[in-house]
Amino acid sequence: MEAVITKEENVLTVAPRGRLDTVNSASLKEDIDKSEPKGLDILLDFTDVDYISSAGLRLLVALQKQVNETGNKLTVKNPGKVVREVFAISGFNKRLNIV
Repeated sequence: MEAVITKEENVLTVAPRGRLDTVNSASLKEDIDKSEPKGLDILLDFTDVDYISSAGLRLLVALQKQVNETGNKLTVKNPGKVVREVFAISGFNKRLNIV
């Protein structure tokens, strides 16, 4: 998985591509942490994410906790049909800000 990570003003935008699963969720978290997200809102652009596993969901929980600690917010943008289904089944559609 590759991801484009950009910082603009108070928003860290993360645009991963491919599958967000056990194989790559930890490395994506490391990449996000290296971008120094503390004190920033995080926007996850899921336009090019075609699958998310429980490991990917754990990453979202960790990111949500991280932004909550600083009073910031996490937003998931453009999840596809399969990812939306996983969010609905897991209840994440009620826990996350999805646009």
